[in-house]
Amino acid sequence: MKKIVQKSIILILLVIFLFGCTTGEKEQPTPTSAPTETATSTATAEPTITPPPTPTSTPLPLNGQQTQYDIELTINYYNRFITARSRSLYTNKTQFPINEMIFIIYPTIFQNAIYVKSIELGNGTPVSNFHWDGHRMVIPLDTPLRPGEQIEFVHDFELYMPNRAGTFGQTDHQLNLSYWFPMIPPRTDEGWDYYEISLVNSQFIGENFFFENADFNVRLEFTDRAENMKVAAGVLPQEVDGTLLYEMKLARTFTLSISDVYVIAERDVLGTKVLSYTYPEEASAGEAAADLAVDTIKLFTEYYGPVIRDLVTIVEADFEHNMEYDGLIFISRGIFMFYNGTPETNLTIITPHEVSHQWFYSLVGNNQAMEPWLDEAIATYSEALFYEHYYPDLLSWWWANRVDGHQPSGYVDNTIYLEAGYEAYRNSVYLNGAHFMQDLRDTIGDEAYFNFIKAYALENRYQIASNEDFFSTLSLYTDEDLTTLFEEYFANPPVMP
Repeated sequence: MKKIVQKSIILILLVIFLFGCTTGEKEQPTPTSAPTETATSTATAEPTITPPPTPTSTPLPLNGQQTQYDIELTINYYNRFITARSRSLYTNKTQFPINEMIFIIYPTIFQNAIYVKSIELGNGTPVSNFHWDGHRMVIPLDTPLRPGEQIEFVHDFELYMPNRAGTFGQTDHQLNLSYWFPMIPPRTDEGWDYYEISLVNSQFIGENFFFENADFNVRLEFTDRAENMKVAAGVLPQEVDGTLLYEMKLARTFTLSISDVYVIAERDVLGTKVLSYTYPEEASAGEAAADLAVDTIKLFTEYYGPVIRDLVTIVEADFEHNMEYDGLIFISRGIFMFYNGTPETNLTIITPHEVSHQWFYSLVGNNQAMEPWLDEAIATYSEALFYEHYYPDLLSWWWANRVDGHQPSGYVDNTIYLEAGYEAYRNSVYLNGAHFMQDLRDTIGDEAYFNFIKAYALENRYQIASNEDFFSTLSLYTDEDLTTLFEEYFANPPVMP
C-alpha cells in the first residue's frame, strides 16, 4: 500500500486551511502596466485538428460497478447544524479479497466538527469493531469481500459546521460542504490508495484526496427558512414538497454551497447550463464569470471533447484559493472583487483554469498527491489556450503575468510533498508545467498535439490516469525524439513506448 508518513493531526488543527487548487496569483491580481485602450475579444483561427479515432465499442464505465452513495441530510442553516445518513454500496472491483474497508472522514480534521452516531451494515447489523487511522475509519470485515461481491454500510452522523472560510466550513453568509460524508478511496490489487495531507511551513500543499467516479443520490431538506436558501451544486435538483432531490452519475464527489444572499447569473451553451453564484456586491463580476465559462466550454469542447456535465456551477468563495469539484468550482472572492471589466484580470485567468478541470479532474482523474501535474499543468496551460484564441494580443501578457513573473523552475513531476513548500510546488507543477505543455506542442506540432490531448481525454474518461497513460497515448501521435524535452522537465523522464 502506498502511504506517506502521517503528520500530526494536532498541528493540522492549529493552522489556517489552504487546501485546494490554488491560483498561483493568490487571491489578488498582480499589478501590471495596463494598455491605454481596453482589449477586445478577438477570435482567431483554430489549429487544424483531425479528430482522434473513436473506439468501435464504448465500455461501460467501471464495468457498471461504481460505488453508490445514497445520502439524506437535513440542514439547520442558521444554527450551523446538520444531521445526515449516508448509505454506501461498494463492489470489489479487484482480483483479490478485501479484508477491511476504509472510509475517508474528512470532517474529523476539524475539532468537534463531526459526531458519528452509528454504523450499520446494509442488513441492519451494527458495526462497532472499527478503529481510526488519522482521518480514516478502518472497518475489519468478518468475511473477506471477494472479487465482484458487494457490501453496504450506513453511517448516521451529525455535522457541527466550523466557523471558518473554507471548502468545508461556514461563515456569516456561506455554508460549504466538500468531502463532508464518509467516502471510500480507490482500491487497487495492491491495497487502498490514499495519502496524507502535505503541510509545509503551516501551509497545506496541493490536494491529497482523489476518488473513483461514483453515483450519488442526495435528499436535502432545511429545518429553517428554506425559502431563503439558494443551493449551488454540480447538478440541478428536482423539488418535491420542499425537499431537493439530486441525482449525479459518475462523479468523483458531491459538493454543495448554500447561502441566503446569493445572486445567480444563468447561461446556456452547447446543451450545458452555466450558473454563477455571487454575493450582491459582486453581481456584475458574476455575470462576467458566467460569460467566461460559456466561452471556455465552447473552446475546450473543440480541444478536449464534449463537457460531460449538464451543469457547470461557479461559486464565489469566502476563502483565499480556488477549487474544483464535479460540476462546481469555487473562485475566491478577492478575484471577483478586483475584476476590472477587462481580460487583464485574474477572473479571466482563473475561470478557464477551473472550468478545464471538468475534463482533467472530473472526467479524467489522476493521483493528485503523487502526480498532480496531470491535471494542474494541463489546466494552467488551458489558460494560455483561452487567451491565444480569444485575446491573442494578450497572450504574451498572460505568460509574463501568470507564469514567467514568478520565475518558474523545478520538475513538473513533483509531488505535493515537496519540502521546499507551496511556491516551489506551484512554480514547478503549475507554471513550469505550462511551459512543458507549450514546448511539447511546439515540438510535435499543433495537429499532433491537439489530436493527442483529445485522445488522452477520450481514452482515460472515468479512469484514474497515470503518467504512463499520458505518455502511452502521446506515443501514438508523434515520432519525434522527446528525450531532451523530458530530461529538462521531469525528475523521472518517461521512456516512450
